[in-house]
Amino acid sequence: MLWKSPHPDLDISTNLTTWEWAFESSEHSQVLGQPKENLGSYIDAVTKERLDHADVKLKATQLSAALVQEYGLNPEDTVSLFSTNTIWYPVAMWAVIRAGGRVNGASPAYNAEEMSYALKTASTKFLMTLPNSLDVAVEACKAVGIPKRHIFLLEGQHKDFRSIQDLMEVGKWCTPNPPHRIPAGKTNKEVCGFLNFSSGTTGLPKAVMLSHHNIMAQCHQLRQLQVVPPGDRYTILAVMPLFHITGLVRFCNYPVFMNGDCVMLPSFKMESMLDAIVEYKIPELILVPPILIRIVRDPVVEKYMPDLCRIVKRWSSGSAPIAPEIIELLRKKFPHTGFRQGYGATESTACIACHPPSHFDYKYATSGGILCANTVAKVLSLEDPLKELGPGQTGEICAKGPQIAMGYLDNPTSTAETFDEDGFFHTGDVGNIDSEGLFHIEDRIKEMIKVKGQQVAPAELEDLLLGHELVEDCAVLGIQDAYAGERPKSYVVLKSGVQPSKEVAARLLKFVKEKKVRYKWIVEIEFTDAVPKSPTGKLLRRILKARDREEDRVRGVWARDEGERARL
Repeated sequence: MLWKSPHPDLDISTNLTTWEWAFESSEHSQVLGQPKENLGSYIDAVTKERLDHADVKLKATQLSAALVQEYGLNPEDTVSLFSTNTIWYPVAMWAVIRAGGRVNGASPAYNAEEMSYALKTASTKFLMTLPNSLDVAVEACKAVGIPKRHIFLLEGQHKDFRSIQDLMEVGKWCTPNPPHRIPAGKTNKEVCGFLNFSSGTTGLPKAVMLSHHNIMAQCHQLRQLQVVPPGDRYTILAVMPLFHITGLVRFCNYPVFMNGDCVMLPSFKMESMLDAIVEYKIPELILVPPILIRIVRDPVVEKYMPDLCRIVKRWSSGSAPIAPEIIELLRKKFPHTGFRQGYGATESTACIACHPPSHFDYKYATSGGILCANTVAKVLSLEDPLKELGPGQTGEICAKGPQIAMGYLDNPTSTAETFDEDGFFHTGDVGNIDSEGLFHIEDRIKEMIKVKGQQVAPAELEDLLLGHELVEDCAVLGIQDAYAGERPKSYVVLKSGVQPSKEVAARLLKFVKEKKVRYKWIVEIEFTDAVPKSPTGKLLRRILKARDREEDRVRGVWARDEGERARL
């Protein structure tokens, strides 16, 4: 069965770059012809520095001219942005796009070895960073042969490096080069403008090639479902990192397309975020699960409650699953708000599906939403990948639409494995689509635990444990079992004040037995101080698996259920 989006089809340009679409197209640009006082902007939540979209266009033009004329930036050259959130990040992004280059975002948490791999994978020619990341940047660039003069600062000063503000001064005296156009004989579906690293749970990161069309399509799809009251300006708070696909789309590109304000939080601090929500009156918040958990549990939130209840209309989440328990706590704490979820991946330029306004109710919150416009999907049997399944049947989610990426840079094998000849992206996610068209994601194919041939989704057991009064966080993985092949094991972080003990472990094992069928029973629990997660809250199960296999590691308090074996 093939599912099709219920939303009206959108007409998305195939001959414009994202620069032309955002700043120059009389049909699409919301910035063109606007008086300066009506322009949206990028705003630093801490320093209050503001760049309206006319400033952005001017400074990006100057920076682009300097990069092209003084440093030889060519079309298809990659420029990596190795930085935390700053208003200068999108300025650099737009400058590179204007010149026909490719923008790559890299996590500022990378060490030199990780950054070297990232630079090599993205075929980077230039790097832009912040002063506190220079040591890693220099070491990584040296390792892959990027000259020191190709390293620039996005802001700040250092005696050995030029800043992009220095380059803008140079660009003032250059005759601006014309904006890069889509080459004759091609469409913008065939021209890569962005390289974002896949956040897949297995293997090394891959550089996902996103076309100009991909970015534009996703923005149009999101605008179709956007709720902005008449007379209000679209305003969003950039809490998530800009190098993430959500940051690239929702915080860098989409605000210009909407002529809205994007308030940048340079680093995450709970009180700084809450202060910004109140000061800038942010009605809808795009947050990751770890932050939503703190919203419902952190005592510091209490003093902000009157303002939050008055200002916040919707909570929005994505990037990683969120436990039903947390959603219920959020609903109870903010009963007059709505909730929307998005489902997708870097390879789908963020959303394959999301909740339309008709589904902002909390009762839909554990689903991944409904297909975005111009998008179709199918669910393939895990036993027979050629068999398409029907409503409510569990298999691999596959999707096709204008937001689906071009493939992986210089990696034809992985591209062929993930994107089929019919244009479908094989997500690697196990789930189903119900009769209403709502997505329900259960887990990753490669993370499913096989107990005597039966599939067990780790996320299902994690959601159960997170609902227990003693559990703060947890992660479930499969461990080898001579009888069953694999059995589930859980690493558990206990709530503050609860001491790890075999008695507590036995209580949790019994809890699972009471709630789940035998083959899903957890065989072992080990207590830990934290489970490894990405900056967006995605559980890094592969790191936990590798740690679990270390023979000489020091184990936390643990207990094993030797009483029964899983039976079908």
